[in-house]
Amino acid sequence: MKKFVFTLIFILGLAFVNVSLVSAQNTLQESIDAQNQAFAGKSGADIGTPKDIRIVVAEIIQVFLGFLGFLATTYLVYGGYMYMTAAGNEQRTSNAGKIILFSALGIFIILASYSITRFVYNTFQKGVNSTYTQGTAVPNGNFIPR
Repeated sequence: MKKFVFTLIFILGLAFVNVSLVSAQNTLQESIDAQNQAFAGKSGADIGTPKDIRIVVAEIIQVFLGFLGFLATTYLVYGGYMYMTAAGNEQRTSNAGKIILFSALGIFIILASYSITRFVYNTFQKGVNSTYTQGTAVPNGNFIPR
């Protein structure tokens, strides 16, 4: 019965992960299309604006934290299931309480990490956008945001 419940939760979780991957795939396809349009009909190396490596790293971290959040939530549900089916067994109740406590703590840490990453991502994105769109060139080659 445990394996069935765990397998069911895992399959349902994969459905949610699959939705995220399809969304990321569409974004990737849009990015590829934009790069292909940049090459079409142009001479030279004008291929569009490159994406900043800090933004790419922040997006990878966000996907990783989302996956960890899914795993921690699944672990929390498993701990709740163990607690509900303990039937008065002290050892099993104690183990379930530890699982619930640690998974809730893990979810808190993951949410805090996600919030920090999201803040840093938005800050860098605003900085990159202002540099490329609103900046003015100075003689030394740097940009000064307005």
